[in-house]
Amino acid sequence: ANPLDKRTVMAGKGTGSLDMQGLLAALKGVGAECDFEIVQTLLESAEAARATQQADRALAYSDEGLSTLSSFFKGASRDTLLSSLDGTQEKVVEVMDGGEACEKSLDALVTEAQLRQLRGELLLDLGKLSEAEQELEIARTLSVKLCDDVAVGRCLRSEGMRLLMKKELNKAEEKLEAAVKCCHQAEDPKEEAATLKLLIPLYKATPNRYDRCCECFHQMLEALQAEGDMEGVSATLLDLGNFRLNRHLNDTTGGSELEFAELEMTDLDLQGALQYYQENGGEDPSQLPEVLVSVGTIKMLLGDQAASVAALEQAKQLYEEQKDDDGVERANGLLSDVKRIMDKVDSTSVTPIG
Repeated sequence: ANPLDKRTVMAGKGTGSLDMQGLLAALKGVGAECDFEIVQTLLESAEAARATQQADRALAYSDEGLSTLSSFFKGASRDTLLSSLDGTQEKVVEVMDGGEACEKSLDALVTEAQLRQLRGELLLDLGKLSEAEQELEIARTLSVKLCDDVAVGRCLRSEGMRLLMKKELNKAEEKLEAAVKCCHQAEDPKEEAATLKLLIPLYKATPNRYDRCCECFHQMLEALQAEGDMEGVSATLLDLGNFRLNRHLNDTTGGSELEFAELEMTDLDLQGALQYYQENGGEDPSQLPEVLVSVGTIKMLLGDQAASVAALEQAKQLYEEQKDDDGVERANGLLSDVKRIMDKVDSTSVTPIG
């Protein structure tokens, strides 16, 4: 969300001193030699080009936009404006109340931040990591000054992606966690879910982060529900269920104790996904038989052999209809293993509820 859009709901003024006369003097005549409408058009064109996988063209548009925008501020006017902002929404509103020159100058800063953020993301797409780092740092610094938590979160997410590409996993984790926090505070579930989508695979692949990974799954479910994205909710339930299921299977194979309550929680996740795909189908026809296989497997671990076989038989039938030979083989293999897996569960200690 653009921080300037919030001005109508702000009632208070900033408490720090603002030299409005000095600021107005510094901003006198700004924008006179810059066609700001062209800059905004170039930003829109860059975003559209990126959306259609035209990274080079999008980068050219963003470069042209920044070049055109460079003539907006004169002398030290940009630095004076930035020094007047302290990263609070109140100060942004106070500066905006200074009049047309102040408002236009803030719009120019917001647009610069958007262009630099986009340019940083495009450079990431092109594998130019050092250049991307510089652009994202500038974009984040501007967004912090403008009190735009969503933009800050998105910059942090892109910085986390850059670190993932460099295999610097601990630093990537820190950036992504900070990005999740920013987006959550800004109440932007779409950006929060997009960031968690990067963080979850990192934790899935990291030893001893099982609990935090499950927490991230639940945060993502809440964000997707807030967005009304039930397809995403169901896919996440399936992913979470399979993540827990793999943990249970590893515990079983290793002879570790299984907790009945944990198994039932996994079953609930998978049942939620199953209900959605049975009623709505889903974007990918393989999702329904996949969740049925997972349901069949968790039912084995819960000792419900009849429900296990029913789910696996249904999955096998769907795979046959889809002419998915690998899926049919997988379902058949699990059906053949029901007795063996049940024997293994019988010999494993299962902790009952209570």
